[in-house]
Amino acid sequence: MKKLVVVRGAGELGSAVAHIVHRAGFRVLMLEQRQPTATRRRVSFSDAMYAGEATVERLTCYRAANLDEARKRLKKDELIMIADPEMKCIRKLKPAVLVDAIGAHQNMGMKKNLAKHTIALGPGFCAGRDAEIVVDIMRGHNLGRLVTDGYTSKEPDFGEAVVGHAMNEECFVAAPEAGAVTMRRGISLMVHEGEVIGHIETLEGRELKLKAGIDGVMRGAIHDGCLVSEGMTVAEIHPTMGQEECFTISDKGRCIGGAVLAAIMILRSKDKHWGPFGD
Repeated sequence: MKKLVVVRGAGELGSAVAHIVHRAGFRVLMLEQRQPTATRRRVSFSDAMYAGEATVERLTCYRAANLDEARKRLKKDELIMIADPEMKCIRKLKPAVLVDAIGAHQNMGMKKNLAKHTIALGPGFCAGRDAEIVVDIMRGHNLGRLVTDGYTSKEPDFGEAVVGHAMNEECFVAAPEAGAVTMRRGISLMVHEGEVIGHIETLEGRELKLKAGIDGVMRGAIHDGCLVSEGMTVAEIHPTMGQEECFTISDKGRCIGGAVLAAIMILRSKDKHWGPFGD
């Protein structure tokens, strides 16, 4: 498919990229693991792996059972997701663009020659070696900058600043031990410091409480039943965020999505063999 863009990772940033690129007229296939662990689930398409579909800002992504089904539904201009975290489908699909958006801050198998054109969300990637273009995702002056040679900035992320406040360690609820998560408080609800918002059933069968570290809005929560490792983030709380903001793409997401779309258009303008948007 000449205008197919494959996005690896359906978390917050990957979903923002898919949302903007799909609305711009490209066909988009998302690749996810079978049990996603995203917390910003109201602005992530990853829940399609659990429910069969997920909607972000009036755009719905549908899970396909296999690659054949995905091909058919992509031709209908549907936004589609399949379980393929290792990108095994790339050789068969031969997409115009592959975007690595898992946000691991390290290269987890991305190679420049995997697709006709490659883009990655950094840090952790070397532009020109791992991908043609790397998009800087660190907050600050360079957020959204397109890097075509070398690495992106390495400064620490300043957090998701909203109404003048940045996320800090108290905003993130981490798993005290490995186990299965069950949340008692849903995304967009108000919680208070010390309140029990969920629990983890450890591998030994013990039940450990998950407590809020601050007063605020439940900005994100992992899907019930997820198996997590010790120290993994299972919930996010924001002290000032409005409840409605939990359901819309963040300023950072829009910036990164727009930057990826710009990168795609730059690559297209330089590729005389790309041809028109249609098949």
